[in-house]
Amino acid sequence: MSTKFFLAILAIGVIMGLCAGLLNFGINEIETFAFGHNDEEFHIITEQTTALRRFLSVLAAGAIVTLIRILLIRLKPFLNVASMMDGQNPPFWQNLIHSVLQLVAIALGAPVGSEAAPRELGGLFAAKICRALNISGDELRLFVACGAGAGLGAAYNVPLAGALFSLEILLKSFDTRAILCAFATSAVATATAEFGASKEIYYAVSNFAPTPQNLLAAALIGLVTGVAAKYFQDGVRLCEKLRIKSLKIALTLPFAFLLTAAIGAYVPEILGNGRSAAQFAFNSASFSPYLLAILLCKAFCILMIFRCGGYGGTLTPSFALGAVLGLCVGFAIGEILPISLSAAGVCGGAAFLAINLNAPLCAFALSAGFCGLNLNSYSVVVFSIVCAVDR
Repeated sequence: MSTKFFLAILAIGVIMGLCAGLLNFGINEIETFAFGHNDEEFHIITEQTTALRRFLSVLAAGAIVTLIRILLIRLKPFLNVASMMDGQNPPFWQNLIHSVLQLVAIALGAPVGSEAAPRELGGLFAAKICRALNISGDELRLFVACGAGAGLGAAYNVPLAGALFSLEILLKSFDTRAILCAFATSAVATATAEFGASKEIYYAVSNFAPTPQNLLAAALIGLVTGVAAKYFQDGVRLCEKLRIKSLKIALTLPFAFLLTAAIGAYVPEILGNGRSAAQFAFNSASFSPYLLAILLCKAFCILMIFRCGGYGGTLTPSFALGAVLGLCVGFAIGEILPISLSAAGVCGGAAFLAINLNAPLCAFALSAGFCGLNLNSYSVVVFSIVCAVDR
């Protein structure tokens, strides 16, 4: 491997680590302005906020997103990671604004996932670095994929998951060269992001043991959430295919955010990238119809925003939706068998994520990283994912 190869790994990793740290800092500042605190201080970001404050925050997100999306329509279209991997040269400012805009909206309460932005920025900077180093063809494709995974890994402090995202989802390859590049880039990015990224575990959950009861619950939860995840995945694909990209968004986007703001005023856990919804479910001691309201309202608002012209990720919302559904099933099973409710939530999130990403390895790594699981808990989560994938 050439010096240029290792230089590209180092440059992409360092730049994405710096970006991830800055993005996390920016999100925290916007959340503090919007809600009075950020989601590192309150895992449920909407705690101790009024309905009016939540409503106005999401309404502001809609106004900002609509205005800037209208301006972006008039410029050269931004590119997604797949297009950059194919060798297309992304317009720097359009792609940068597109990514940062997603994070601003989510920090203000938009219910979509925030992980798409660091991925897309990783692809953008990797593409530009490759051109600066005169790297093209298969190597450019490799580095763009690794840059996207490094952005994800650094943003959430999950370097293993970031590397697997590059390999399993983007490259669909586990050859030696790809493995070296993916893991090295993600590790450098995550280490560099230490100055700004949160060190705490993303979800506060208890670890659990592979008891027969937990394994049986994991299987049932995997089957149920796997089916639900497939319907959600199909819905996302349809809404993205039919996404409004014309100036009609001047009407449709404000409507989508207005309706989301109204729902979020009364079901606040749907707001944000999914952390609030999942953590609320993990904190629940018993079943409540309110959990189903969170599940249905969040899924509806995500699909509506995509259809009406909005952008964002589905990774973190998928884990949240799966965790809520998994706990609903877990509460029912718990009436018969003594099971760990933490296991029910994590297994639901992991299984839902595995189907939505079409990537069981990455889904497991993300779930383990998000929840800080120990080795004793791994087999239960893996069993749930296997049941979801092979349902």
